[in-house]
Formats: sequence, structure tokens, C-alpha cells
Amino acid sequence: MAAAHTAGADPAAAHLLRDRPAGRAAGVDQTSRAPVIVLAPPYSGAGTLRSLLVAHPDLACTTGTGVLPLCDHAMATWRNADSRPSGPPSALACAATRALAASIITAILAREGKPRWCEIAAASPQVAEAFLRLYPDTRFLCLHRTCQGVIRAVLDSSPWGITDPVLAPFTIKYPVSTVASLTAYWVTTTAPLLAFEREHPGSCLRVRFEDLAQGQQANEEITSFLGLAAAVGQPRYGGHDQPLPESPETEPAADLPVSLIPPALLKQANDLLQQLGYPVLA
Repeated sequence: MAAAHTAGADPAAAHLLRDRPAGRAAGVDQTSRAPVIVLAPPYSGAGTLRSLLVAHPDLACTTGTGVLPLCDHAMATWRNADSRPSGPPSALACAATRALAASIITAILAREGKPRWCEIAAASPQVAEAFLRLYPDTRFLCLHRTCQGVIRAVLDSSPWGITDPVLAPFTIKYPVSTVASLTAYWVTTTAPLLAFEREHPGSCLRVRFEDLAQGQQANEEITSFLGLAAAVGQPRYGGHDQPLPESPETEPAADLPVSLIPPALLKQANDLLQQLGYPVLA
């Protein structure tokens, strides 16, 4: 189907406006222009990965646009309208939601003057599922960080007491142990992200925060996975959520009062750390 160009629209973004299902067109490498979504839980060091991606001339990097949750809410609304509380959404639901998302993404690309959208999102993997259904060629970078690294980042950002509402459910559940509450937060955000990777291995690349400072290998893997013609930039560090990462083998787990973490929670954390190739807490 020929691309329909709107007067004044950015030609590089016009493919997002096509009224056809997402997929692989004949003779076209969709990977090289597919949306890029960085799934990065708070305190995972998203700013560092963003500094690497934003330097690329093809990527229009944004944060917190709300496009992913918008798609999820729209699909849920369509399920109610179609009387489909479960199962796949209707073709009309997908087409209408995709058109809504495409109009926003196209506006972003036109504003930035770049051909490819890259969103750094703290959205849950469940929300990402809806976007992946609409754009099956989407490339996801799943950002992970050691449990101890996340704990240190939280404490560095809130030295006089934890006030972030994202962490409130965990501090309420473990009111007498900060290390237990933050370990629970890490487990709760890490497990679904790993499950999303397993369910969509062809769409996901695991990125460990600590690896970003260990030479060019991580950068080259990201460049290749995203199908970029030129290399991504060099990460920059700074700010409360992104201190210079240490090697995962030397991150000071010994500094944590591990004895204050309930045994069942500690086992969950250590199982996840092992899956990610990190040293266990104890």
C-alpha cells in the first residue's frame, strides 16, 4: 500500500499513519524504523541509558509522554464497548487505538525532526503488552540494576527519609526495615520485567545498568539490536538515580543489613539476581 503523505507532515513519520496492521512490509526492514521502548523501573538508572540513546541522530527520545498507558486504557475501553472482557481485542479496537497513538508519535517526530521514536518509560510490562500488540516490530530495551544498587540509589535520593509515593506500598508493608521494603520493591519490579523478556524474546534486549560503563560491548549490542546504522553515544553519569555504576561483581552487598530481610523475600531476591547474572545478597 502506498504511503499517504499529509501536507506539511514529516515524510519520515508517514509510515505511522498508514491504515494497515503493523507488520513486516515486503523488502522493508521494519526494525530500522520501529519504535524503541526503554522499560526502566524507577531508580534503575534510566537517565544513564537515555544519555546514550539521545545522542543518536535517528532517535527522538522522550520521557513520560503517556503514550503507552494511553494505549492500554484505550484498549480496555474498547473491550468494554465491544463486550470483550477477555481475549484479543477487535480489529476495530486495534485500528482506532493505533491511529490515536500514531497521531501523537507523528507529532513528536515532526517536532524533533527525527525519523524514529524512542520512549523511556517506567510503565509496567502489562502496559507494554498493549503497545506491542499495536506495533509488533517494537524493540524493547529492558533495563535492570542490582538490588543493592537500587537500594543505594533510593537512599542517595532520600537521605532524610523515603517519601517517593512509588515506594509507599513497600514502606507500609515493612515499616521497621528500610532494606526489606526496598528489596520488596526491587523484587516486585524485576520479576514482571524478566517475565516480559521470556514471553517476547525476539522483541527484547536485556540491558544491565552496570554493564554500560564496562566498555563498548553493551553499546554495540544495543546498536545492533535496534538496527541502527550508526553507533549510539557514550553514557553520562550523574544525579541521584544514576551514580557511576560499579562492576556487578564488586557492588558492595556486604554493606546491606541482609539479616533484616525476611527469609522468603531474600530467597526471591537472590533467585532473581542469579537469573540476571548478579551475585546474591547472602
